[in-house]
Amino acid sequence: MVQDPVSGGAASVTGPVLPLRYSSVAMTLHWTIAALMLADFAFALSFSRFDPGDLLYFPSAYSLHMSVGMAVLVMSLLRLLWRLMHRFPPLPRGMGAASRLLAKTTHMLLYFFMIAAPVSGWAVLSVRKKPPVFFGALHWPNISYLADMSREQRGTIHQVMLPGHIWLSYIAMSFVGLHILAALYHHYYRRDDVLRRMLPWTRLHSAG
Repeated sequence: MVQDPVSGGAASVTGPVLPLRYSSVAMTLHWTIAALMLADFAFALSFSRFDPGDLLYFPSAYSLHMSVGMAVLVMSLLRLLWRLMHRFPPLPRGMGAASRLLAKTTHMLLYFFMIAAPVSGWAVLSVRKKPPVFFGALHWPNISYLADMSREQRGTIHQVMLPGHIWLSYIAMSFVGLHILAALYHHYYRRDDVLRRMLPWTRLHSAG
């Protein structure tokens, strides 16, 4: 493995040039989505676990939960498209096959739940015939297939979709927690560049 003199990325004799760190677009999407997901989960806890008058009850939490959730969906799709269309840094060479498989599987599942959780929330609002507020007066359209069902059909689906949305959200946040723990493990225990390459203005160990 050698360093490409033009891009600064890692290149093998026969393989493609891979960047040493993520692009500024990937970093911006990554950290924006992370902040939005944490905020959205906090809004959900506020209106679902607390009552008006409680310290942690936020009057606008429900509407903000819908708005931020749809923003997470849009940005997660953009993030996935960006990743599919661009090269990204490889996993550290010191990782074993099992660790590599675990990292890739966890990352794929994180992407799945990042998208599945807001889509399920969109489905819940569609069977209620209450289009989610995107921001301000701008509403996200209902899923017409669900909204056009009979009242009885929508009621049956709602009984399944609402708890499903809740579980998907908790699972998504669990994977976010695993993602954070893995980044800290690489940064403080393995002392490699896994976290640094997603942080702007940091010097990589592999860059010399």
